[in-house]
Amino acid sequence: MVTVFGQPDLSGEATVDQSGHIRLPLIGDVQAVNLTLTELEGGIVKALTPDYVRNPTVSARIAEYSPIYVLGLVRTPGLYPYREGLSVLAAIARAGGIGTSEAQQGAALGSLLQAEERVRLLETNRVVFLAKRARLTALQNDQDKIDFSDMSGIAFDPARISQIQESEQLAFAAERQAVQQETEALEQQFPRLEAEIASLKRQSNLELTQRGLNRELITDYEQLAKSGLARKSTYIEVRREEARIDGNIGRLESDALKAELLVGEVRFRIAELRNVYHRRVSTELRETERSLLELSVSLPAAHRLRAAYARQVGYLTTDQTQAAITVIRTNGTTNVRYEAAVDFQLRPGDIVQIGPLFPTMSEPAGDRSAEKGAEIAPHSRQGSAAAGVASPPAATIN
Repeated sequence: MVTVFGQPDLSGEATVDQSGHIRLPLIGDVQAVNLTLTELEGGIVKALTPDYVRNPTVSARIAEYSPIYVLGLVRTPGLYPYREGLSVLAAIARAGGIGTSEAQQGAALGSLLQAEERVRLLETNRVVFLAKRARLTALQNDQDKIDFSDMSGIAFDPARISQIQESEQLAFAAERQAVQQETEALEQQFPRLEAEIASLKRQSNLELTQRGLNRELITDYEQLAKSGLARKSTYIEVRREEARIDGNIGRLESDALKAELLVGEVRFRIAELRNVYHRRVSTELRETERSLLELSVSLPAAHRLRAAYARQVGYLTTDQTQAAITVIRTNGTTNVRYEAAVDFQLRPGDIVQIGPLFPTMSEPAGDRSAEKGAEIAPHSRQGSAAAGVASPPAATIN
């Protein structure tokens, strides 16, 4: 409250603004930051004397201080009212003492467990994909066994690695056996078809021999027919036999050709079986390589996140009696930071930070930019307590 005796229009409440001034009727802005009440009264008298009031008498008193903020490793961080002579130790006491709430610790532990679960899942996937890649590579190259890569450097249970490799070995043997069985089943048709072709050719040769004999018989009958010694019906029967033999030869040649076509079809089916098999293996191998590439990106990030949460849990659950104390104070338009001790005297509007505000996570870019250019001041730079400090919400002078 600013009172100018005998001048009620010039008296009233005034609030210290962000620039550290109070605004009064007629005279406008008067500096108030870092001044005692006596110095503030003198400044108002000096501003009134020349033009407005002759020999003014001014009285100023503080009705309400700006609150302080206590953040960081305290049990109940928040906003607290300022009192004359308030120290850092008293502010910490008001905030419940150094430490963190069970809710904070529980949340940090839950985040750590989730990060740990994700790392384990990704590590498992990594081992599985490495073993699968080794199996697919062996299948693609028609190897007799799998050459697994060395996984001793992977932070994973060796027994579990062996189990995964054994599973891939079984799958490798089963796939090779399945392809071999299908191939052998098709190849077993070759001897039967080849025997059938040979039999048809032998029958065809016999029919050709029979046709040759029958043609000799026809020639003889033709000679007899010229001399009138052969019967026409017998000659016709011999000619009919020749037609039958020619039909048999054509049928046998056709059957032999069909058998040869079946041989070609079986060969094609064997080639197609192997091509489909290799295409499937190549596709799975590409997908596995893609999955390993994705893991090479996500796994390091998951490890860093788990380490960050682990540090946070360790930081929140250990004794923080030696935690660093920082006091952030507004000086006009500049933030000044003090490395403080527990007996550091606070001013209205101060921000008391106990330990890192974010123990493990990097500070957001927005927060860094807000404090860019702020001074770092040692304890020795603290001035005497002032009547008003320009900090939000501003102190009210009355």
